[in-house]
Amino acid sequence: MRVMVRGFALIVIACVCVAGCDKKEPEAPDPGTPPGGDVRVSPGDRLGWTQQAPDAAAIASYQFALYLDGFRLTLAGASCTPAASGTAFDCSATLPTFSAGTHTLELATFIVDGGTTVESARSAPLRVVAGTTSSFSAASLLVVTAEQVRLNLVPVAEGLRLPSDLAFARDGSIFIAERGGSVRLIRGGVLVETPALDLSGEIAWPEGGLLAIALDRAFDENGLMYALYAVEAPRNGLEFTLARFRFANGAFAERAVLLDRTKASATAPNGALRIGPDGKLFVAFDSDSDSRVAGSFATYNGKVLRFNTDATTPEDQPASNPIYSLEHPQPLALDWQPASGALWVVDRVGIDAGRLSAVVKDAGQSRAAFRTSYALPAGTGAASAAFYRGDLMPMFKGNLFIAAEMGRQLIRLRFDPENASRIVTVERMLTDQVGGVRVVSEAPDGGLYVATESVLYRLAP
Repeated sequence: MRVMVRGFALIVIACVCVAGCDKKEPEAPDPGTPPGGDVRVSPGDRLGWTQQAPDAAAIASYQFALYLDGFRLTLAGASCTPAASGTAFDCSATLPTFSAGTHTLELATFIVDGGTTVESARSAPLRVVAGTTSSFSAASLLVVTAEQVRLNLVPVAEGLRLPSDLAFARDGSIFIAERGGSVRLIRGGVLVETPALDLSGEIAWPEGGLLAIALDRAFDENGLMYALYAVEAPRNGLEFTLARFRFANGAFAERAVLLDRTKASATAPNGALRIGPDGKLFVAFDSDSDSRVAGSFATYNGKVLRFNTDATTPEDQPASNPIYSLEHPQPLALDWQPASGALWVVDRVGIDAGRLSAVVKDAGQSRAAFRTSYALPAGTGAASAAFYRGDLMPMFKGNLFIAAEMGRQLIRLRFDPENASRIVTVERMLTDQVGGVRVVSEAPDGGLYVATESVLYRLAP
């Protein structure tokens, strides 16, 4: 591995080898000779390495994971060209944006065969030092919609680490959940250096994570926030925890665990959390790596649950059971359609595809049931979703936006005014312009916020 500044290779660290484009276990990287000292990096620098592969067809199937301080990122935009050796390729990719300070980088190669991912061991670590900058390194972009409306995508904060959710207070404060366990605060347009909440000591990274946050409807008065995260279980594996925190003096404290001991998938657990239009707490858990349990009433896994905000079961739930909807093996996002009031759920299906479902509880039904379901195309890698309700951008009213991390785009779905369950147009926005889009959310001011692996943007006129 080498860091290249202004086109020059500075350091050679490792060679990552993969045996071939099949299900064979990838070979461990050759660590080489680690250099002495740290490497200083700046925005735009590239990471380079030598990749062993049998031929050009094989190298085209390889993908690369960059571990930044132990956090796994998919290294986007990598390019490889044949080297002098017949089985070696010179590869490079642009480094992601770092926060100021010292970081450790490790590289791995992986292949995806069907639903199976096989990844090599990591390379030897490289320590890099990122300096502070007086302005954003991420550029503002002009975005033109299908209606030819011109919008601006402007960076709001940089140096984030895998944002997983956003929440907005009425005073303009923005709370950013990071998968590694931190909740960051933007106040007065400035990203506060010290996290408002740090659960990183409890998060079993990279398997676990802080999945979602939601502010209480009366947050301005009571300071309550709800958080869903996955932690190591006392008896091996992972478990979901739903907890409540109180915000005061710039930090969250007074944790109250509302629900725990619900098993989570052993790798990359998924879940979602929102407060519904009825003021109830809706939480979704994955199926604990077993999709068969998603239809069973014997477990909370693979379901959308509906609770009071103290985690008691609402009186109107049938049989005093909080299960609201079944058959959600890998839930990623929840939101309610303004036109119909239906709950739309995004589920992961396989490694890179997804399913979008409208869940409705009709009169006479004991529980909500699927009304409509759409398959999201392979390669989308849906990570988040939100309906637009604001007035700032009227052409978006009632549209559903899906953050497509693997597809490196923001997907806009427009519905039939006469049939709210029917999608009539699909617009792909920001394709390959900002990287993988991990989170999308609407702010109270009508701006649409999108987050990549390290940058938060605001889309508005």
